[in-house]
Amino acid sequence: MRQDHDVIVIGGGVMGTAAARALARRGRDTLLLDRFEIGHARGSSGGPTRIFRLTYEDPVHVRMARRALEDWRELEDEAGEPLLFTTGGLDIGVEGRPSAAALEAAGEAFEYLAPEAVAERWPSLRLAPRTEVFVQEEGGVAMAERTVRAQARVAAAAGATIRERTAVDRIEATGVGAVVHTEGETLRAPVVVLTAGPWADGLLRDAGIDLPLVPSLEQATHLELDDPSPLPTVIDWDVDPPRTPYTVPNPERPGTFKIAFHMTGPTVDADDGPFEPDPERVRRVHEYAPTRFAAHRPTGVTDTCLYTNTPDEDFVIDRRGSLVIGSPCSGHGFKFAPLIGRILADLATAQPAPLPIERFLMVRFAG
Repeated sequence: MRQDHDVIVIGGGVMGTAAARALARRGRDTLLLDRFEIGHARGSSGGPTRIFRLTYEDPVHVRMARRALEDWRELEDEAGEPLLFTTGGLDIGVEGRPSAAALEAAGEAFEYLAPEAVAERWPSLRLAPRTEVFVQEEGGVAMAERTVRAQARVAAAAGATIRERTAVDRIEATGVGAVVHTEGETLRAPVVVLTAGPWADGLLRDAGIDLPLVPSLEQATHLELDDPSPLPTVIDWDVDPPRTPYTVPNPERPGTFKIAFHMTGPTVDADDGPFEPDPERVRRVHEYAPTRFAAHRPTGVTDTCLYTNTPDEDFVIDRRGSLVIGSPCSGHGFKFAPLIGRILADLATAQPAPLPIERFLMVRFAG
């Protein structure tokens, strides 16, 4: 089969740019295609910030986050700019105990704090007496759009070709290679890496792969403290009924932060929307914020992004023939991006992954 490139990566969000960077650094002739522009806000990687944490309820994810942190620091060195800020991460409430147990099982440090100690360190936080809370000091904030652009820049410097505003209509994956059809063009490569987020479902179906993927429209509302002070990231399990709100500060704008309720958005079509923020969820944020934060004011900004969710809320990282799948991420993949990019490059080049990926294979959805 005629070959235009060694590898074609479809989707230029955080996973696609991570994969393109890893492949180009290995000397592979890599083409990255994105239907919009690098850094756009239509998919899953836009906006200013994302949470980074080692804290998870599963030791597997804790260990992955530790490996990812090493890759983040390498990426920062290569990009020549800060991309991941350490703020400390709090888990509030007794429902956070499984996460503490997973940290302990993975050999990671954390510390339970009295509410008074939390208030002394972060005076803008509000906790009731005897609230159970622990801190994992390496939690922090990834600069989202900046990271996507940095990875694309590093990939291009390593030799990758990046083409924006190029939508892929269809993929034909065979045993000897893959054919990518765009409007008016046909491209060929021995392997294609699909990191198209909410657009992955249709492309996979056309390639003969049926996965239970559900895109949803999620949102985060931004606020600003009247008296700016540093803030940690916060996972708040102590909400009745449980809705798992989380808070992400912007470390480059002290006193500003965003609040979201994890996976509460409606199912949405990636092309047709709707894409407007839900006023009811904005209202819930404004109702919740005074229970945890000192005097603050709304900024009038609510970001939206698209999750692509699996039934078990975990990743799909796999290879079938000439097609490598690195999507979806079920709303919690950003923090792992440099590591997952490396794993996708390993799959594309038939190299062993740096850690076991059996739990992320497509076969778990069979039958």
